[in-house]
Amino acid sequence: MRNSKMIEENENGQDGEGEINTGMNIRGNRKVFLAAGIAAAVIVLVIGVWYFWPGGGGQAVPAPSSTAFNESSQPGLAGGQLVTIDPEQVERIGIKTDLVGETISDEALEIASTGVVQPNAYKETPVYSLLGGVVRKTNAELGDEVGSGVVLMVLFSDDLAAAQANYLSLGTDARLARQNYERAARLEKLNPVNRAELDQVMAKRVSDEAALEEARLRYNRTVKLVEIGASSREDLERDLAKFRAAQAEVDQSVKQFDRSAELVSINPVSSTEFEAAAIRLTTAESELARARQRLQVLGLSEKRINGLTSPAKINSEIGLPAPVSGTITSRKVNAGEIIEANKELFRVTNLDTVWVIAQAFEKDLPRLAVGGFAAVKSAAFPERVFRGKVTYIDPNFDQQTRTAQVRIELDNPGHILKIGMYVDVAFGSVGTGEKSLPAVPASAVQNMAGNQFVFVTTQKPNVFVMKQVRLGTEKEGRYPVLEGVTVGERIVTEG
Repeated sequence: MRNSKMIEENENGQDGEGEINTGMNIRGNRKVFLAAGIAAAVIVLVIGVWYFWPGGGGQAVPAPSSTAFNESSQPGLAGGQLVTIDPEQVERIGIKTDLVGETISDEALEIASTGVVQPNAYKETPVYSLLGGVVRKTNAELGDEVGSGVVLMVLFSDDLAAAQANYLSLGTDARLARQNYERAARLEKLNPVNRAELDQVMAKRVSDEAALEEARLRYNRTVKLVEIGASSREDLERDLAKFRAAQAEVDQSVKQFDRSAELVSINPVSSTEFEAAAIRLTTAESELARARQRLQVLGLSEKRINGLTSPAKINSEIGLPAPVSGTITSRKVNAGEIIEANKELFRVTNLDTVWVIAQAFEKDLPRLAVGGFAAVKSAAFPERVFRGKVTYIDPNFDQQTRTAQVRIELDNPGHILKIGMYVDVAFGSVGTGEKSLPAVPASAVQNMAGNQFVFVTTQKPNVFVMKQVRLGTEKEGRYPVLEGVTVGERIVTEG
């Protein structure tokens, strides 16, 4: 009777949100508490049960989050009541809080499966050594987070020393070739004959000789045709005239070329020698550039290559850097090992996103499509739902299991999803999305007069909001919340 009387007083005296102050209001109800004969700390809890009855004029609480499914058709619950507790009592009670988690709704589980977490194969980077040698030391362990450029190991390589020695040798050849070319170029300037003119004369001679040969062949062919009566005397005379004209052109070209060549002979450096010097310089510089490129490919920095000025500067040790930032997911080498060139030693994986490979049954395939939503839950994080998208549906169907592999790509905040984890998957069918619901631990739910309540924290550590909630079926110690709170709110779980 006393309980129902207080509830009635609470309903008549409060409209919307009510506030209970256990520090001030206890005095007004001293008779009730003295009659109970309970200790002061227990009295606080009893008052909470009696006084924390929701008012009738509060605002509707937001419905659970949803991306595509229908909203709840039931009327909204009443708004919450403010509950104020003395700060000292908060410490004595030992209140603990946690965030409202998330779970997959039964509606979304109509197309459900299991899957395995795998790395995003498009973000796996193998780390190779292009050199053979002895591993001096390793700096990276499995699971380490490494940045781009971080040295994973140090290698001692005779191949690297040989490449540096070759670079020095080619550098010497290139310097000598340039000196010879510059000498030939200086002497070339002493030539009184324009070299471009000589080249033109030579080209004309070659052209005229080709024309002469063509005229000769044509004339000989006409002679034979005249002998058998297949051509006229006029054709023969015309071809003979062309042949003689071509011969005259060649004679003129030869004279011009001989005159130019005689003038060139005055130059102490022949044209052939100058051209050979130019070719040697081009070849030497090309070989040097290739050797430098080789050192860069092997991992030497520009600074280290530029400092390679003598054999004393040759160093056989080199660090193997990480090509990208990520997590070490494979390591196949230890200090002291002798390795061969072009062998994979590490694998660096960006785990910001991962794949889940799920098995979809034959009956569900028509309702799945690339780009569709998927919700993933892990037993390790029952309060969280990981959202992803279907990025691939395997066209090959397993005849034994009657399933096809479906690849889901999803974000992996904090890298909490580990490679090889088993997860539950719920797919959104074509034209819909996935639906999730807030989830709270059973310890956070308070039953009062047939209704369920949770206490939501505020910015003040001793002030809470008591909210009525509508719950689904408990599973593994957690309730899905159909209405009352939203994901991310902080609620009291103990105390």
